[in-house]
Amino acid sequence: MLSTCSIRKLPSNSSGKDYVVGDLHGCFELLEKLLVAVSFDKTKDRLFSVGDLIDRGPDSLRCLELLFEPWFYAVQGNHELMMLDFFVPYLNTGKLERFEDLEDTGFLEYGGQWVKNYFDPEQQMMTSAFNRCLLEIFKMPLILLVGEGEHRFHVIHAELVKPDYRQSGQIAWLDSDIDGWLEYQEIPLEVEDRLYWGRTLMTVIGNDHDCPKILEGLSPTFCGHTFDKAPRKLYSHINIDTGGFMSFNGYAEFDKGYGLTLYDVHESHWVSVAYEQGIANANV
Repeated sequence: MLSTCSIRKLPSNSSGKDYVVGDLHGCFELLEKLLVAVSFDKTKDRLFSVGDLIDRGPDSLRCLELLFEPWFYAVQGNHELMMLDFFVPYLNTGKLERFEDLEDTGFLEYGGQWVKNYFDPEQQMMTSAFNRCLLEIFKMPLILLVGEGEHRFHVIHAELVKPDYRQSGQIAWLDSDIDGWLEYQEIPLEVEDRLYWGRTLMTVIGNDHDCPKILEGLSPTFCGHTFDKAPRKLYSHINIDTGGFMSFNGYAEFDKGYGLTLYDVHESHWVSVAYEQGIANANV
């Protein structure tokens, strides 16, 4: 069985720079600081997101509103998926008598409490600003394929690791697989599951210190989902989720070393920032 989640293909940026940002999780203020730090030019630069725009941090709706900016491109993460699942009854009827009528499938527990601020009990619906963003989530692809040849890169949320990699001997799906999915605009369900939820590369395979950084046949693939204190590169995956939300005051006991990371695709250089801390620069 195949899903209908799309792959979107974009040309190389011939006039400006491309940047990729890690899991935002509502950390809009941190993103603003990073864009200033790199002198981001909204007339010619592009910003790509590995998904999970929402939950945990302080400004989830502002992060979702980035979807309406012409310079911003994002893939859908597991938190966007959980949000859509949570609002299925509301999306079907357009009415919500009581917020408590929605069955929590784990969304609220994992950072979704913020949505309660946008419930209008008098109108028996969510606010118009919220509805606009909720509908826009449906348009987010699962894979962004950017450029051609040596300039090609991908943006996904979690990983492209194959579930049978031990038996097949092939760690991950390759450019040729992605090209096939693009042709038919259909992604196999086992691939979709890994794109949303997979942690095998960063938590299991990555424990092998001899893991190569490059996988032949797979272009650079930016991802997030499994955070650490610095970006990691394994089998052509470049994980840039460095736990920006962990530096927010609600997570003060975990704040050391975490922050939001912005990666310059052209320069292979990244910058990060945390709440109440300055910008850190590094090359990978």
